[in-house]
Amino acid sequence: MPSRDEYRAHCDAYVAAIRGLCTTPQIRAALEDGRGKPVDHCQHMHRYLTVLTHRQPNRRAHYTVACLIAHERPDRHPVTPIPDPGQGVVWPSRPNLGTTLARAARGRTDGPLERQLQVLTRLSEDLLHRRLPGLTRQLLGAGCPPDFAVLLADLTYWRSDRPRIATRWQDTFYLAAPSTPSQAKKPDTPEKSST
Repeated sequence: MPSRDEYRAHCDAYVAAIRGLCTTPQIRAALEDGRGKPVDHCQHMHRYLTVLTHRQPNRRAHYTVACLIAHERPDRHPVTPIPDPGQGVVWPSRPNLGTTLARAARGRTDGPLERQLQVLTRLSEDLLHRRLPGLTRQLLGAGCPPDFAVLLADLTYWRSDRPRIATRWQDTFYLAAPSTPSQAKKPDTPEKSST
């Protein structure tokens, strides 16, 4: 089993490799076809992904993320650059799915994206993978692409660590949304007099 830092480096390298593959329309179409499917049902993807996913934990997470990346259209959607660790970008500060949903919600925490987050955090691994393609298209359309490397790491450990990952997604969603009641007015902040 790789160390945490080694696995994070693998996630970044994997995202870069998939984006490279997606420059070929035929490969992009084959990867898009994996919409939430188990690995056993992704016959057209094996020729492109086996070398990249062999001996990696949770191949389904890799296949799902490849499908999600294939939905990116560089001419229409912003592509999230892979941060350079030498630039001081540390992994825990990179946006997870909760942060991305908050950005797409644009400060509104009472809308459909908040409800989707609440549903996602309760889903089994299989159901989560099935929901992500539609959600990703929605986020890409809103100009809020997920950090696919962070998502890959989260999906890899969803089965064994769902409560911690789900809590982190919720925490970052509410912390990134400035209109939450707790941030709108602090309870111990005295109101200013208008006199």
